Amino acid sequence: MTRLTKTMITPLTATERRVLEQISLGHDPGVGSANLTMARATFNRHSTQIGQKLQVKRPPVKVQMGFVSGQLPLPEALSAPAEFDEQELLLWKAHALHSTAADIAKHADVDQFDLTGETARLMSKAGAANEAHLIRLGHAYGVLARDDVPLPCAA
Repeated sequence: MTRLTKTMITPLTATERRVLEQISLGHDPGVGSANLTMARATFNRHSTQIGQKLQVKRPPVKVQMGFVSGQLPLPEALSAPAEFDEQELLLWKAHALHSTAADIAKHADVDQFDLTGETARLMSKAGAANEAHLIRLGHAYGVLARDDVPLPCAA
């Protein structure tokens, strides 16, 4: 875990926070941009800006950093649809913290060639539309915490 510092994070604009909320809900850029009545290219530009400001690239890590930095409000608590074993919890956390498949697989102690299938099973069990939504649900189910701080990605 890395220490979150003020120099590491740039505050998001209100529009960027709304875009990040759409991402966290599992909406693809087409749906998210329609929900916010903006062009898809504008939505994508805001998503890129979010990554630069939060110093992360992948949508699930953007969502986690949004929660960690307090710029994305935590979702309402929900009951998990099933019990998750230790391996599933480790994989969940790996998706919140890491930006590369290799790092996710290493953290979760999963063969990199099995990562896609294992992730798909976890998302199905959790009821997640995609990996970014998985992170939101992880907070709603109490699986993830705001002190799970991702490492910033290299420039």
